Amino acid sequence: MSVVTYREIAVREKQALTTGEVAKYCGVNFRTVIRWIERGHLDAYKLPGRGDNRIPVESFVDFLNNNNMPVPEELDSGGHKLVLLADVDEVSTEIASCVRRAGWDLLVTQDPVHFGFLISQNQPAAIAITRPEFEESVRRVVRDGDHKEMLCISICGSGDGVQGLKDGWLHLRWPQDQQQFILQLTSNQAA
Repeated sequence: MSVVTYREIAVREKQALTTGEVAKYCGVNFRTVIRWIERGHLDAYKLPGRGDNRIPVESFVDFLNNNNMPVPEELDSGGHKLVLLADVDEVSTEIASCVRRAGWDLLVTQDPVHFGFLISQNQPAAIAITRPEFEESVRRVVRDGDHKEMLCISICGSGDGVQGLKDGWLHLRWPQDQQQFILQLTSNQAA
């Protein structure tokens, strides 16, 4: 169990950061942060009067994730992340929609190597694949890494595969098991 400091509690309750705070998190000069804002890479608003910039915490976390930068623990809202390995098709769009409706953050890729990278960088609470041929290699990534508490879901077409738990993986058929998928995510979020 990790100990939470008063500073971490204060930062979590904060809604916006100064350019200096963002610079410190990123290890850059505050002028670099201002350039990011001016170029549209980082969302910010100006305070009335002096015109100081404020960066919403949520926008800053998105910026870090989009640029493959680590999110400081005190800024991580504790939201669940799911990494999805899927082809771009109607099924993956439906799955993505379900994941977001369940309140999870979603990262999607078609590339198995990038999938492994996303797992190692983001430490997701769950992973899902729609291509059964990658299940064994993904199983090795999960086994070799420190991902023992991760929910692993294999989703296949309606007539393919077997439904249920097998070898630590939850096997679902789409769209028949869509409700079970959503239930699994919402119950896992409460845990």
